[in-house]
Amino acid sequence: MLTTHHRMMATGVLCLASVLSQAAPAQASGFQLREQSAEGMGNAFAGATAKALDLSTIFYNPAGMTRLQGNAAQGDVAYVMPRSTFSGQANRNTGVGGGVVPGGSGGDAGVDTPLPSIYAMMSVSPDLKLGLAINTPYGLETDYDDDWVGRYMALNSKLMTIDITPSAAYRLNSRLSVGGGLNIQYASAKLTNAVDNRLAGSASDGTAEVTGDDWGVGVNLGLMYEFSPTSRVGLNYRSRVLHELEGKTNYTGVVNAGALSRLVDSDATAKLTTPDTFSVGIYHELSPQWAVMGEAQYTNWSLFDHLTVDNQTGADSYVNEDWKDTVFLSAGATYKPSEKWKFQGGIAVDQSPVPEAHRTARIPDQDRLWLSAGLGYQLTEGMALAASYTHIFVRDADMNESSSFGKLVGTYDGQVDIISASLKASF
Repeated sequence: MLTTHHRMMATGVLCLASVLSQAAPAQASGFQLREQSAEGMGNAFAGATAKALDLSTIFYNPAGMTRLQGNAAQGDVAYVMPRSTFSGQANRNTGVGGGVVPGGSGGDAGVDTPLPSIYAMMSVSPDLKLGLAINTPYGLETDYDDDWVGRYMALNSKLMTIDITPSAAYRLNSRLSVGGGLNIQYASAKLTNAVDNRLAGSASDGTAEVTGDDWGVGVNLGLMYEFSPTSRVGLNYRSRVLHELEGKTNYTGVVNAGALSRLVDSDATAKLTTPDTFSVGIYHELSPQWAVMGEAQYTNWSLFDHLTVDNQTGADSYVNEDWKDTVFLSAGATYKPSEKWKFQGGIAVDQSPVPEAHRTARIPDQDRLWLSAGLGYQLTEGMALAASYTHIFVRDADMNESSSFGKLVGTYDGQVDIISASLKASF
């Protein structure tokens, strides 16, 4: 489990995050999250690694801090409203009695959640900047009714990560800037599912719960090249972070007999690696009023090939994930009718890493299309507001999940709405 030093760090970070956030829902592909910037979301994150218009550049490309002046602080919050409903049925394998599993469709498995980001920057000199970001780059939560037909596959699945990212940026010359920092990442997970006590002669269900947490460290590296004051390109690399989650497997209401006798409470570990990403963004001002931008991001999801929970006592569990690498592409435009106002729009396509053959009720993921709009307003010389809205169209996800217990067959219908706002103060 965590050392005393690690627990002190976790307490401070979690107290800060809990002001605005519970567990985060995954609203990009897999369990990736993109909603670290209200300003960026207004363009569907097109040009996120090249714009460097507010402090969220500390997350998307730390080299962009060299384009910002003075000292500043910024807070962002996105409210994510996912919808995911299942239609279909589950069947027990003949070895565990066979037959259709009774129950409902599970209700809406999506969980509405606020998702915060906090930024601060200090200008040591015009060419040297120091920054700090606290974000949630990965997370998910799906939550089903207790009596749904797939309850033996999944009930609640929750993953939360918090990144603390101290960063620095330096302007090498009039065109080229570099930046980088550490990703000090805390990860916490909980997985629950029902246990069929019929295997031990009882008609009631029990519950299995696996929990664990861990700290890991990675890096965030960026480069920005400015062709002119109105045209630039940005590159960003965020490394993978390795976690070995340590926690417990607990069983509640499970009959300790027959085929269920190996299901006993135990210390448990599970390995989790958040993937590395590589992003490139472009930004170009066509005129003082109009700007266009684009973004491409590659995510190394093939690292997530299986999920194994190793129990110190009793039965282990293994799920073959076999995810594939993905690409996110977006394009956007911004119109500034005056120095105080700007209006934004963007569109994005977001590939799912989950092959249909390995789609599960815990992450019933599918390809997505983003449509975004946003606005910005300069309140005073040192204070700016941004707000944005995104609707995500999610393709129907066919489900054919098999386990040692049985099979879940059907279709998921989903969509996501997100509203976001930020306040930046310079001093």
